[in-house]
Amino acid sequence: MILGLTGAIGGGKSTALSAFAAAGAEIHDADRLCHEFYRNPESELVRKLAARWGKRIFSATGEVDRRRIGAIVFTDQAELDFLTGLIYPELERQMTAAIAAARRRPEIVTVWEVPLLFELGWESVFDAVAVVWTEPALRRLRLQARGLTDEEILRREARQWPAERKLEQADYALINNGSAIYLQMQCTELLNNLNRKV
Repeated sequence: MILGLTGAIGGGKSTALSAFAAAGAEIHDADRLCHEFYRNPESELVRKLAARWGKRIFSATGEVDRRRIGAIVFTDQAELDFLTGLIYPELERQMTAAIAAARRRPEIVTVWEVPLLFELGWESVFDAVAVVWTEPALRRLRLQARGLTDEEILRREARQWPAERKLEQADYALINNGSAIYLQMQCTELLNNLNRKV
């Protein structure tokens, strides 16, 4: 059983992913995998980014600064298309290989957090999809606590499906308007249900 996990920015996807891990699922984070692509300054990806955007994408220590890249791509669709054109094919390749390996161990439920799962049309990769839903005002407060301005939040939200549309397309809903314990309970219950189907 391979479960896709998605939701709107600031909705609590990573918290839910950790809850699934605590309940015994094998977990994977597509965002974290993408971040790994930036870590090697000698990689082909980083060379291509530097060729296009120059030194402004690097921190004082010489590492790729994802916040600086975000400032570029979330204000210019052409730049976002350039970045995703580099990253998504490699992400899809690695994700496909990992899912194929997981299918050889059918007794294990695997959960993949993929923020743009529906936007990329990847729902068919998974046996089911769960969406973490949080009321908009609460999401905004969480994102502001991360240091994002209202303008940055709106720009990032504009690149994603509305939270309600994701919820309508999902097989399962996880409501994250309460405590982390409440979300943990929902994830544990869903995992138990999925385990019974394995």
